[in-house]
Amino acid sequence: MKKELMLCLLLAGVGLISACSAKNVVKTPQLNVKVVETIPATSAPDWVNSTQEFWEKGGQYFYRGTAEGFTNLEAAKRAAVANARVSLAEQVKNVVRSEFSRALEAGAYDETTGGYLKDVFFSAVDNLTLSGVQMRESYLQHLVETSDMNQRLYYRAYVLTSVSKNDYNKLVRAAFSDTKAQIAANKSARQLADATEDRFWAQQEKAGEQ
Repeated sequence: MKKELMLCLLLAGVGLISACSAKNVVKTPQLNVKVVETIPATSAPDWVNSTQEFWEKGGQYFYRGTAEGFTNLEAAKRAAVANARVSLAEQVKNVVRSEFSRALEAGAYDETTGGYLKDVFFSAVDNLTLSGVQMRESYLQHLVETSDMNQRLYYRAYVLTSVSKNDYNKLVRAAFSDTKAQIAANKSARQLADATEDRFWAQQEKAGEQ
């Protein structure tokens, strides 16, 4: 009798826990996002749907920037442009750092002097401003987001920015100039900087011929 009573109590407890658990389940709101308008009123250009955010083509570096969540069209566009300009500048600086490293590694140098030169050059690049960044195109989507509870309208902005290889080269020259000014008192580092710069531009010329 006791065993049957304990079994009944146990089953009742399990049922109660299950019922409480079922009551505590939080239902996730279902979101549905739909494009109600595009500006311009055309299908999205290829660069919008590209898997790349940064690429080089025809002597130009390109970067696609995005921003969303703004209820004001111009605010969304301005945010996307600002994001793209900053990101493009950082991407180009990454290219400069990478190509400088390859040029430096192509020559024979002692680790101490080479490491010192690399640190100074990277610091110079970080402190420079990339000029000539231009906005090429924009594409905006007006979205309506509907959930179980409410509905909201906002914009998603895509912008395409670019900078020419000429402005990229200006950044590189300024970085080398600033680096040499900082290491002027170190003869071995200055000689290494001169040799590295020569290799850098030789690589750029070779890449341009391909």
